[in-house]
Amino acid sequence: MKKTKKNQGLSPNQERIMSILEYKKITIIERNEIIDLIKKHMQVKDVGDLISKLLFKERLIPIKKGVYAVIPLSSLDKTTKLSNIEIVDYLLRDNYYIGLFNAYNFHGFTEQIPNKLFIFNTKYSADKKILNYQFKLFKVKKDKLFGILGNQYSDKERTAIDALNYPEYLGGLKQVLDQIRKISFNQKILVDYAIRYNSNKVIKLVGLLTESNKLFKLLEKKKALNYYTTIKKTGTKLLNKKWKLRLI
Repeated sequence: MKKTKKNQGLSPNQERIMSILEYKKITIIERNEIIDLIKKHMQVKDVGDLISKLLFKERLIPIKKGVYAVIPLSSLDKTTKLSNIEIVDYLLRDNYYIGLFNAYNFHGFTEQIPNKLFIFNTKYSADKKILNYQFKLFKVKKDKLFGILGNQYSDKERTAIDALNYPEYLGGLKQVLDQIRKISFNQKILVDYAIRYNSNKVIKLVGLLTESNKLFKLLEKKKALNYYTTIKKTGTKLLNKKWKLRLI
């Protein structure tokens, strides 16, 4: 019978390095780090081959080039205890936040549970699957990383800003506008965030929601009220002459 990944056992060397990783409670490791551990604790002629065998037997799982999730020996079903947030935190460090649908759920805007993690960061823009987790990554400039709570979620007002800019991920702009109107938020913070975000579309939408004189004067100064901003596929129809908004 041909051996498969699942029914192949570990050699003594493979089992030893996995035991070391588990003893040290290492859940994610870089290739150079595991090479150093093998050389320090073992006498192995071909370190690369040992790592390749652990990858084949799914005791090390790639999460990006040269970075592996460690599947401990105690995990009989070969699953990791890593959460999706721990993976993102390792890969992106502090230059990210969790937003949109996840923040909607976190702040109680919706009871629906997202099936992926929406991440704003300074490195990647992509849809990714890492282990069994789904990620939607939005690449933004560093000056857009604000309004972030200590747990890396966007705060309530920043969540509203992102919802207005990316409504397609939250049921469309009509649903987003209706939802924001129902929730309690700090209007001053929301207005300040709209100014800091520096998007005429978002400023006009926040103006529509708040009737902020501060935003109106800003748009006048920018001459952004000399023309209509048209937003398509909103699920509603609206022509607002004050804020020069056309929703179709």
